Amino acid sequence: MSPIRPGEETITLLSFHVAESRRAFTISASARIRFPTGTCHLESAHYLSEEHILIFLLQLCLLLGVAKVLGELGRKWGCPPLAGEILTGILLGPTILGRALPELQLHLFPPDVTHQTMLDTVSWLGVLFLLLITGFEVNVSSVWKQGRAAMTIGIIGVIVPMAVGCAVFWWLPERYYGSAATQLTFTLFMATAASISAITVIARVLHDLDVLRSDVGLTTLSGFIVNDLFGWLIFTVVLGLSTQGGGGFEKTVMVFVLIVSFGAFCLTIGSKLVGYVMTWLNKTNLPQPATTLAVVSCLGLACGAVTQAIGIHAILGFFIAGIMAGSSPAVSERSREIISQMIHAVFVPIFFASIGLKIDFLSNLDALVVVAFTLVAVGGKMGGAWLAAVLSKFSAADALAIGIAFIPGGAMEIILGMLALELKLISEDTFVAIVFAAILSSVIVGPLYAWAIRRQPGLDIGGILSKAGLLASIQGQDRWDVIPELCQRLPHGLAPQSQEEIQQAVREREELMGTGLEGGVAVPHARLPGLQKPVILFGRSQHGIEWDCRDGVPVKFVFLILTSEEQTDVQIPILSAIAMAMTNDDIRTSIETTSASDLHKTLSRALRDASKKRRS
Repeated sequence: MSPIRPGEETITLLSFHVAESRRAFTISASARIRFPTGTCHLESAHYLSEEHILIFLLQLCLLLGVAKVLGELGRKWGCPPLAGEILTGILLGPTILGRALPELQLHLFPPDVTHQTMLDTVSWLGVLFLLLITGFEVNVSSVWKQGRAAMTIGIIGVIVPMAVGCAVFWWLPERYYGSAATQLTFTLFMATAASISAITVIARVLHDLDVLRSDVGLTTLSGFIVNDLFGWLIFTVVLGLSTQGGGGFEKTVMVFVLIVSFGAFCLTIGSKLVGYVMTWLNKTNLPQPATTLAVVSCLGLACGAVTQAIGIHAILGFFIAGIMAGSSPAVSERSREIISQMIHAVFVPIFFASIGLKIDFLSNLDALVVVAFTLVAVGGKMGGAWLAAVLSKFSAADALAIGIAFIPGGAMEIILGMLALELKLISEDTFVAIVFAAILSSVIVGPLYAWAIRRQPGLDIGGILSKAGLLASIQGQDRWDVIPELCQRLPHGLAPQSQEEIQQAVREREELMGTGLEGGVAVPHARLPGLQKPVILFGRSQHGIEWDCRDGVPVKFVFLILTSEEQTDVQIPILSAIAMAMTNDDIRTSIETTSASDLHKTLSRALRDASKKRRS
């Protein structure tokens, strides 16, 4: 190495020396870097000691354990697990434990850089993979097949709260701004955060109320897809304005063009390529769903790296990767469920619990911004989606249900709030308001939606079960064999369509979204123009049929439901009554064992009782 010149100094970065002790070990090597004298300033090196690892493990154990307990307690009380997970951080953070036992709180969660970096890394893995599985719920092809209704609901559902939000948040005092925010970037971010809905929350609500597989449920989810894509597109603009502000307008436009181009490529060509890969993997002897999980994770990491390199946060890349993987029919419902459960079981609770460790929620609770953001986020989204549903010719009851469905902000609002807090676009007071609105909206949406669907007209469900349309023993081996087998049992003269047209309508609806429920039940259905009255056809299988259900259980009970295209509010009561009846083990056993001659009587009585119970 050449000698040191006058006016220079060196530091040793690495020395190829291994040191080991009872408390820690370091590995170093030698390298010399020249700096002008007086310009070399380095902090002391950080390394992981046994104490760091011990405290880190205790932190994970405490956060995960308490979050799961509180999350499950919340679920029993009708609250989403999200509320219990955030409450964990509030209890263990400066809000509660820091006030009651400050020394213990600092010992469990030390403020030094090493401890915070370790926990933050795991937390951000949680949020990145949460966006990945959120993308799993998005099927872009269903939006095009749903057509005008989904586009209208999704776009108006964003524009209305955005417009209301801009009108309200523009006038908020500057104390709610972050240090890097302008009035424009603050207003745009707040309006965007207030317009984003949580597709994972409403998907769970629709599932729990047994209407996820209905046409209204499908339209709602399709509208959410448009809402998410449109909302994230606007958020991309806000991020560009805030992070590229020093680079000028041209740089902001370039980032926007790059991210839109990347997203368009992924959602078109990329989705097809991922579908080919997943199909090929299913033909190999590689273990599933482990292989699918590995491929999807790598896809998320790659897309996240691309969006981060473009200048937009990596979470958008993970979301796009989830859409690419979720759009592939080669990824089974069972694989999706297992991947989702794994991420929700470990990573997601730690992320939401860690939020409360960083902020004192009591000292940063400001009534003005809490009320303003909550009213805009809840009222704006509900009003926008309801208006769009009315314009799309939905019945009054269905339009109300769709409006309520768009209320929850859930994890999406909190994630956007975390990003804005890190970028210094908002203050801690504003972040607390966003968290409050996200939790409140996620808590109230379930009871409100249940109330909305109970307002729909009552039907004698048992009376529309066709006696001629019962098959005591289905012969088909898969759903594509069973659908025509049941359609052929439709009483003559009820529908103006031919058998081939009826079967095609049911197949197309099945391809759009599978109708397999948990517990060995499937509810294929279609809406037919000119159908004289609703009808239920039923088939029972002795051997079980593969229907790509999330629980992986073969289907033994198939209810094929045909309703008129003109009657938009009868499908949900029928589906709800069937789901409620088939969750009763005694009824299932009775239907499975009863003779063919008594099958209609047993089944119609069960459906009639379930319908009455649903309305009560």
